[in-house]
Amino acid sequence: MSDKTNIFASDHTESPAQVIRQTMSVSVNDEGTPQVSFATNRGKGSGAQVLPVDQYRDYVMALEGYSENGIPEAEDENLSAAETVRRTIRQDDGQISFRVRSGKGSKPAKLGTEDFSEVVELLRSTVDAVENAGTKLSTPDLTGGNSETEV
Repeated sequence: MSDKTNIFASDHTESPAQVIRQTMSVSVNDEGTPQVSFATNRGKGSGAQVLPVDQYRDYVMALEGYSENGIPEAEDENLSAAETVRRTIRQDDGQISFRVRSGKGSKPAKLGTEDFSEVVELLRSTVDAVENAGTKLSTPDLTGGNSETEV
């Protein structure tokens, strides 16, 4: 067995709020539903949080409640994004993780406890913009425009 070192290994020093700012977008999925997508961190074991725009406000409010009141102990079926957050949010060793959906391939958002309030505040500030973008995308575009909108 040989020892290996990844030549391209990098130390990700971006805060979760910075990653959200760089990755958040609203688009229409294959079924025509407006959805918001963003990542909270980069790297292996992380992924984009993707949820319908009409669930985004409740999702942010659920996170806001945990940011203000703390995180309880924890459960999975066909739940809304906010319900999934309520059931999956965990705090362990200075890190908070939660999901917007369950099932194979779903990845949790992960962020340090020190970043949680800032991330929730940032997401809260985007609720109206995400909903407006979703409304624009759900209205038929007769000009043949792009099906993705940056927030």
